Amino acid sequence: MTAKPAPKRGWEAFAQPAQINQRRYEAVRAYVLEGVPLAEAAARFGYTPSALASLTRDFRAGKLPLFAEPGKPGRKSAPRKDAARSRVIELRRHGLSVYEISTRLAAEGRPLNRTGVGQILAEEGFGRLLRHPEPKASVSPATAGRDTKLPRAKAIDFAAFPATATTRLAGLLLAVPDLVALDLPALARNAGYPGTRVIPAASWLLSLLALKLTATRRVSHVDDLLDDPASALFAGLAILPKKSALRGR
Repeated sequence: MTAKPAPKRGWEAFAQPAQINQRRYEAVRAYVLEGVPLAEAAARFGYTPSALASLTRDFRAGKLPLFAEPGKPGRKSAPRKDAARSRVIELRRHGLSVYEISTRLAAEGRPLNRTGVGQILAEEGFGRLLRHPEPKASVSPATAGRDTKLPRAKAIDFAAFPATATTRLAGLLLAVPDLVALDLPALARNAGYPGTRVIPAASWLLSLLALKLTATRRVSHVDDLLDDPASALFAGLAILPKKSALRGR
């Protein structure tokens, strides 16, 4: 009988795998390929027999990913960020802030939120933009700390609302029929959700819902929606409440 050769250096990585996917692989391989009994293969790799049987069932059904997808060389970045990178750099070289760049990109039909803009600028080695505090330094509605002369939030006056308007958020209005069917004002009233003398409870809820439906990651990023009439129309307001008001909700 031929003697089994001694294992070579590094054998522990295969007999005692630490990484979860490798441990699953070695356990399933021992049972399925090597013919090791279920209980023995499970004990060898720290599973109960029923757990290994479940892993084997998922593997045979194609539901158990044992290997990670191969990575691609180069910088890992979202497609939207990559598409906007050169424009972000160009706008920063013209002295625009993160807020203003994000708003300009949205107006150009390739929106990227402030987090994405900030990441690009950091990756490209740009420092923080220092500015004098004069209000005239920026009139962008998305620039914090400026005298942007935005109107105060209040219920919409449809008589003053323009007959046509340009928007990048028209998709928000597709949710209106479902909200009407739900009778959102009644739901807010029955739930005791507070309103104010100026803004009804349903409008507060719709303002927060507008952030969710537009995938705005934080309440503090509501500035990204303030220059678009569809966001206010969706909430039944002249303009959405500012971040300081929404945080209190």
